[in-house]
Amino acid sequence: MAIPSNLFRAAILTGYVDVAEELGLDTRRLMKDAGLHRLNLSDPDVLIPASSVLELLEGSAAAAGVEDFGLRMAAKRSLAHLGPIGLVAREEPTLRHALRMFERHFRMYTETLILGLEEHGDIEHLRVRLLLVTKGNTRQILELVVGIAFRTLKALAGNAWTPEAISFSHPRPRDRACHFRFFGSRLHFNEPFDGIVLRASDLDVAIASSDPVVARYVRHYLDNVIAQPAVIVDAAVRQLVFTLLPSGRCSSDLVARHMGIDRRTLSRRLASRATTFSEIVNNVCLELVQRHIRTERRPLTETSQLLGFSSLSTFSRWFQGQFGLSPSVWRNSEATSRGSTFAR
Repeated sequence: MAIPSNLFRAAILTGYVDVAEELGLDTRRLMKDAGLHRLNLSDPDVLIPASSVLELLEGSAAAAGVEDFGLRMAAKRSLAHLGPIGLVAREEPTLRHALRMFERHFRMYTETLILGLEEHGDIEHLRVRLLLVTKGNTRQILELVVGIAFRTLKALAGNAWTPEAISFSHPRPRDRACHFRFFGSRLHFNEPFDGIVLRASDLDVAIASSDPVVARYVRHYLDNVIAQPAVIVDAAVRQLVFTLLPSGRCSSDLVARHMGIDRRTLSRRLASRATTFSEIVNNVCLELVQRHIRTERRPLTETSQLLGFSSLSTFSRWFQGQFGLSPSVWRNSEATSRGSTFAR
């Protein structure tokens, strides 16, 4: 079964206790506050609420007075923590092959995050997307995942390798010293995406540890022995919609082609799940618009483009139909509501 998109495997919290205790935090209290104290987090395959993970990481960062909690956790990760796909990655011929393999198998760990490699000429983006609406910050989880991806690439390419740049959508921290020590690369904040900017030429360099004979056996192990979880069709469509919306080309035909089926087959399979392509697109738009306007405070024109609308006026009409008021009025009412809450 696919992992529902509001859950993580407990493996996402590997290194949490070590980092929290190094910072002098009361981990038991923080886990209780996040509703995780009754779960057996020593089992990496236990499924835990994604919202609780975000609350735990952001709450721990605030309690410690640091902005790099997620990076500190990432610093404790290695290829071994990725399990079977880490084993396969070592045997892939190039970084590009390894990253494509990660794209295919990443949902073994979560459906809440999408990892995707996007080509832009001589530059490519390894992009991380969070498929979760939250009223809180997402800095720690995004920096954790980007940090893990960075360390994975370093392990495969060698310590001499550096990316073109690191990109985050959130504002820069007050103190960037830890970020510079960790990445050793150009850091960009308030950017349109979270992830790593890569030189296309670097992705085609051979991985030194690759062995074609071993690779054949470990791929067989991954594909046939542990058996990649079956993907529920609506979950797969939802992921593709999240990926394709900003391009303005998110159609049922294109999504069906990505899934290797035709549009009628896609409609029939979605009907068996009591949903339609249009419903999924609308629900994704509802989730994204609340994140962009409420949490990230993006300009409305940029938000309309990220949701694939042809113009701001088209976006505003859709928003009015969904929420009963204009985007600007809704955002101002949300800000007023938060302000009154904080004033109590």
